[in-house]
Order: sequence, then C-alpha cells, then structure tokens
Amino acid sequence: MPDRNSKSRLGQSQVPEAREFDFLEGEWDAVCGFPRPDGSWGEGPGTLKATKILDGCASMEFFEGPYQGEIIKGLGLRAFNPKSRCWEHTRTDTSSPGGFLVWRGRFRRGSIDLGEWDDDSGQRILSRLTWSHITGRSAHWESHRSLDDGKTWTKHWVIDFTRKETKK
Repeated sequence: MPDRNSKSRLGQSQVPEAREFDFLEGEWDAVCGFPRPDGSWGEGPGTLKATKILDGCASMEFFEGPYQGEIIKGLGLRAFNPKSRCWEHTRTDTSSPGGFLVWRGRFRRGSIDLGEWDDDSGQRILSRLTWSHITGRSAHWESHRSLDDGKTWTKHWVIDFTRKETKK
C-alpha cells in the first residue's frame, strides 16, 4: 500500500546540499563553444530551461544548441543523493540517444566537478563536467575528457549561461 505521507517526508528530509543546484532553475541563454575538426573553436547560441520536479528532489533540464558543430536537443536529470552526499546527473540528446551515463560529484569552493567513465566504445574515457563562476545571472560550464585515467584532460565543450530576462 502506498505511503500517503511520503510526499511531505521527501521535502522535509532534504539536506542543505540538496539546494546547491537551485541557481539553475529557470530559462537561460547560452553561448556554446566547441572544437572544430581543424582544431579551431566554433561558437553558437543555445538555450537551457531547468525545472525542479518531484517536490524539489530533482531537476530536469532541456537544452538546445551546438555541439561539435551540429544543433542538438538534450534532456538532463539531476538529483542530490543524501546517502552518498553526492550530486548525480544523467543526460541524453539527439546526437546519441540512450547510453545513460551517471556523473557524480560535490560542490567545493563554489564549483562542482561531476565525473564518470564512458566505455561504450570499449575504450575507457573519463568524463568531467564542471560548473563554475555561478552567480544569480550567469554560470560557466565545461566538459572535459581524459583517455589516460585522468593524467591529461581535453576540453571539448564550453557553455556560458546568462539568465533570460523575465517578461513583465
């Protein structure tokens, strides 16, 4: 039989860390930077909309913008795990649907690194997503990969977010 009080218990049991991604809620304009095959960097506009769901226990985001020179649409899901005291994030997009990896990490000194292994191709790739320079109006995001167990990292996607103005 379902527990009729579970909804209120979920909201009451949140630890302070569970609010660390609250800054992302809302609508954002994005400037996306990506490497081109010739080694130069391209840039293009994008958007992100993030909404709290499940009584504030999780956040869902919708992204649209350039990745590796193509316009993609993406869906992300993020939640704070009170047992591990870590954030967990997964995503999928139109460039490679499925393959749900889970990145995990903690905020430290105003930024967060979320990391995970990607071995879909048989090669072990360490992936790191970093949120930093977070203010009420802007945030910076980077994605890096390592093919040598974290000895060296390659930046392969950068996004600067600016909160959209609310219409009155």
